[in-house]
Amino acid sequence: MTFGGRTAVLALDTCAGATSAAIGRHGEVVARVFLPDARAAAERLAPLVKGLMAEAGVAPAELAAVAVTRGPGTFTGVRIGLGFARGLALAAGCPVLGMTTLELLAAGAAKDVAAADARGRGALAVIDARRGEVYVQRIAADGSPGEPAAVTPETAVADLVARPALAVGAGARLLRPLLDAHGLADLVRDDLPHGHGQPDAADLIGLAERHLAAGQAGGTPPVPLYLRAPDALPPAPSGIETP
Repeated sequence: MTFGGRTAVLALDTCAGATSAAIGRHGEVVARVFLPDARAAAERLAPLVKGLMAEAGVAPAELAAVAVTRGPGTFTGVRIGLGFARGLALAAGCPVLGMTTLELLAAGAAKDVAAADARGRGALAVIDARRGEVYVQRIAADGSPGEPAAVTPETAVADLVARPALAVGAGARLLRPLLDAHGLADLVRDDLPHGHGQPDAADLIGLAERHLAAGQAGGTPPVPLYLRAPDALPPAPSGIETP
């Protein structure tokens, strides 16, 4: 598939527990890298993408779009990914496409043969949000996304009891004890996608190309999705006046 004469899509994710990037053409991933540690993403991302584009033989002028996750996740990770994607897209003269980290998790899980049940009943993508909460987003069997939210594990489990779906992503393990009390622990697949339950930018390629084909590119750049206030707070006023 060609978009304005360009055929390549670059995908990035730095929001959650990993750093990943991928390049695809015509729905096929031609180069990818997945680092299970998201620390130091600010320093790693530029050389990582440069090497990936060299490996794929793709120049910036060939990019039809840069796809990036916009959250939820860590505040630093969200800012790093979006900022880098915007800068590269501006230089390449292509649009930026933003998807949620939870959509990415569900898309990766749906590709797994073992996730066939997710295609039948839909999926609930789950990320550990810390502070006794999880980030969740329900993805219907037809792939249409619901609204992402930050909720308690108890709230997420109540939703799954009422409307069973496959709970995917590493954060889903937080729901297992509660679901087990309802005899529904088999709904938890915290190993999906790809055996580690983390978002992987390679799964953004197909999502991005579908958005491009539907004409959902350009316009307003994607904005960060935080879902709650940051953990770090500004220091309290000292009461000391400074000149």
